[in-house]
Amino acid sequence: MSDYTTAKPLLIVVMGPASCGKSTIGQNLARDLGIDFLDGDALHPAANVAKMSAGNPLDDADRLPWLQIIRDTGIRECHAAWERGDGREQQVQDGKLGRPACVIACSALKKSYRDILRGEAATVPEDKPTMKTIFVYCNGSPELLAQRIAARKGHFMKPQMLASQLATLEDPTGEPGVVDVDISAEPDEVSRRALSGTRQVVADMAARGE
Repeated sequence: MSDYTTAKPLLIVVMGPASCGKSTIGQNLARDLGIDFLDGDALHPAANVAKMSAGNPLDDADRLPWLQIIRDTGIRECHAAWERGDGREQQVQDGKLGRPACVIACSALKKSYRDILRGEAATVPEDKPTMKTIFVYCNGSPELLAQRIAARKGHFMKPQMLASQLATLEDPTGEPGVVDVDISAEPDEVSRRALSGTRQVVADMAARGE
């Protein structure tokens, strides 16, 4: 396999609490950028799914291995994209990101969780991270989120768990590489803002030689 260019591969994490629209926004973003999308919920170990299905929130002992699985999956997906030829030259020609990339939906509620996804956590350090990570934060009011979660059918996330997620949430505003998207707008506008914000963050990274 060829070496990556100076533009490192990119993991785009679409984040936020339950019912913020992570999966839909992530799928639309991946479609518009011509890259793959994965739902982080599908990467939960079976024990985590069973715990949430019983109405019990996860703790850090449950989440930390899952977050590392997500980062490892992102690295594998980017390597696969490179091997398929979804590299810099074709990306630039297509007016897209200019680097191998993938989108994964994941709540990523705490900064410490996001640091694992960045490859910067003290518990699982990477000597030289091989992949950059940015976050698209699906930002909505507690009232809007409660309305949405109450309307969902057949999902393991229960309405009473929303309060736990909101209490856990550490607002990522001000952290590097974060796109803040207000989800109260019309769906097409939310997706447009996610796309334009992502492109701007990636352009800023490229200007810094990252």
